[in-house]
Amino acid sequence: MEIPRIRISEIDDICVLICHLIYSLGCPLSKDELIEITSLEDAVNYFNLTSALEKASGRLLNVTDVDGETVFSNTPMGIKAAKDLGDTLPLSVRDKMFKEAVRVYTRDAMYKKGSFLAVRYIQNFDGSCTVGVRIMDEETAKQKYFLEMSVENSEKADLIKNRIKENPKKFKKYLDDYFKE
Repeated sequence: MEIPRIRISEIDDICVLICHLIYSLGCPLSKDELIEITSLEDAVNYFNLTSALEKASGRLLNVTDVDGETVFSNTPMGIKAAKDLGDTLPLSVRDKMFKEAVRVYTRDAMYKKGSFLAVRYIQNFDGSCTVGVRIMDEETAKQKYFLEMSVENSEKADLIKNRIKENPKKFKKYLDDYFKE
């Protein structure tokens, strides 16, 4: 028996989801990133997302242009919406969007910085954090590893992030040695 997918179709709920994702990541997201994140398993219809972005712009979201790309960040009202209304979204959709946001954000952060490794985390409403680590193969420029971890709080997430960033080549070598065939 196939499990039915939960979709968010109400424009107001999509506005809350967008604010929630930006708040949880603690950083702005581009329109393309939001499209990619919310299209996972068709959780949000593209046209409804576009309508929600238009509706939320100026009131819940600040809109800026960064190097020709439209980027959204929360206004104080958007932060309040994320905190007060984020729990009203279906948990399964919220969790899937968190994981997808970490994956997309780590990938894009790495490309922008020209690095072979990126580490990012998001804080969940229960205080736990989802940490994403993306490592590219330096020779082929293709993804070699994507790790996702859940940790109990932001202090642990910061510790993991800082430890990996202290010596990223050592961490990559550790993984390569561990998974050697």
